[in-house]
Amino acid sequence: GDAGGASAVPGGDSAFHFKPVTLKRVTGSKGDDSNSRSESVNPSTISFNNKLNRMAKEHGGTAAPRVEALLLDALEDYREAVRKSAGGVDSIVKPNTISFTNAITAWARCKRKDSAERASALLDKMHLLYEDGWDFVRPNRVTYNSVITAWSRNGGKGRAARVEELLHALFAFYNREGGPEDLKPNGRSFNSAIIAVARSRDKGCADRAKHLLDEMGRLYFEGDEELVPEALTFGAIINAYANSKESGASDKAAQLLLHCESLSSFGFELARPNTFLYNACLNAFAKDPSRNGADKAEAMLRAMELDQGGYNIQPDCVSYSTVINAIAMSNALDSGTRADIVLRRMIGKFLSGDPKCRPNVVAYTATIKAHSAAINATLSLDDSADSNESIAFSARRCEDLLQSLCQLYVQNPGPSLKPTTVTFDLVQTVLTQAGDMDGAERTKSMRKSIENNYRQHTRNPR
Repeated sequence: GDAGGASAVPGGDSAFHFKPVTLKRVTGSKGDDSNSRSESVNPSTISFNNKLNRMAKEHGGTAAPRVEALLLDALEDYREAVRKSAGGVDSIVKPNTISFTNAITAWARCKRKDSAERASALLDKMHLLYEDGWDFVRPNRVTYNSVITAWSRNGGKGRAARVEELLHALFAFYNREGGPEDLKPNGRSFNSAIIAVARSRDKGCADRAKHLLDEMGRLYFEGDEELVPEALTFGAIINAYANSKESGASDKAAQLLLHCESLSSFGFELARPNTFLYNACLNAFAKDPSRNGADKAEAMLRAMELDQGGYNIQPDCVSYSTVINAIAMSNALDSGTRADIVLRRMIGKFLSGDPKCRPNVVAYTATIKAHSAAINATLSLDDSADSNESIAFSARRCEDLLQSLCQLYVQNPGPSLKPTTVTFDLVQTVLTQAGDMDGAERTKSMRKSIENNYRQHTRNPR
């Protein structure tokens, strides 16, 4: 049928990428009273579906092949019984929509590389059976949402196009069937699809996800009040813009945050901003190639600290580390000083009782990186006595930061506090640039001491 084959990629590209396709919905709904779909399900089938559901939820998601095998065996048994017109057909397992959806859900939970393809193949099989008159295996919205979830967890290239096509296929099938309620795309359909597209890293994924968000909003204003975007959805698109590194990406991220805040102010609780959303926007500022990314990040961090949005959102370790990294990326003469100020505010919040602001190796390394950036900015200007003094100060500060981090690690051994190779290399480089060879030797000794401590700790953990 024309709604089948949802797993195929026409032309190798997404319609959303070049020419956005308007999603249309028929008016009215015939509900879910079509033909034999309303007939009762026998106890054997109910028990079978419950078994598949339990297996699909097994820890680790390893049951998918077994669930599919059981489903296909039961399908063949039912086919054979019908072919022979054997008595008692009504009492044997009759695989239905729920059976197939359980198997698809199992594949969505499975970590195999072909999981999404296997989920799509089952959806295609459902469509073929339905077109052949098996009304009791007609896919529904839950089925499609499960396949979308499977593709959202697939790390391969091209998943954005597959998800976009699945959403279009769901709309097409919904319209073709006359608008039954159980096929009506809902908020989960859109939110899952948008997140999947945004996280795909495929070409233009941020703009493609934003287009889906716009379509969701348009349909909402046309009367579908179920289509409300979630804060996580906004965060995924913002992160996609941050990772795109394209010009103007941080401005688009900020506009999305404002959009989310606006929805929340009108009472849409699902769109209530959270720390993750603000951190995503901070990440976009940090990756802004322009010189004012750090200024934007610092301003937003201050707004979070003062809770200017009124959402009771406070910055966490990720917030502070991201802002410090933004400062480091600005490569300014005062990068080190500004990073120190943010790090001290972070430490102050932690000492005041906020465990989410506990400093870690990321924050310390980013601060060291900021001082390194300041040294490089100074070296690019002149070779005056003042410049040499500034370089020496930043180099000593980097060594102090490394010593503080090493002390924290010795007191509380763990990966979150262990200085990395990058941390040590940065300090080694800046001390060498400053001509402090004694400091460089002390850094080498610290590195050996930390590695010995690490080996001892891994052999004899507390």
